[in-house]
Amino acid sequence: MSRRKTAANASPHVVEWIVGLASTLLVVAMIGFIGFEVLSEEGGPPRLAVSILDQRSKAAPNELLFEVANSADTTAAAVVVRGEFHSGEGAEAETSEARFDYVPAHSKARGALIFTSPVDGGNVAIRVVGYADP
Repeated sequence: MSRRKTAANASPHVVEWIVGLASTLLVVAMIGFIGFEVLSEEGGPPRLAVSILDQRSKAAPNELLFEVANSADTTAAAVVVRGEFHSGEGAEAETSEARFDYVPAHSKARGALIFTSPVDGGNVAIRVVGYADP
């Protein structure tokens, strides 16, 4: 009868110990990172800022391109941007709105407001008028 070691009786190879240790360290590091993110999160409301990118589009002179930036750690849903265009003194303001499904944390979204008359030379006011918590 031979005295050969079977797979059940053999001690683990050094490579198995190294892989097991590396896996354990990776799992512990991931749990620590997630815990740190949870504890250090500010959790405040979204901070939305809107800026005009281009007011003079040659292809569509009645189109106003803009960008919404969210600098907070919180996502904003159903973001509504409203623009008011005054073509001259005494003229009634024309209003246009755009809605974004989501503006994620630390990101930007672009859109366009479309008016009935060209926005060249007119006075345009643009702002975020509302959002919802997702």
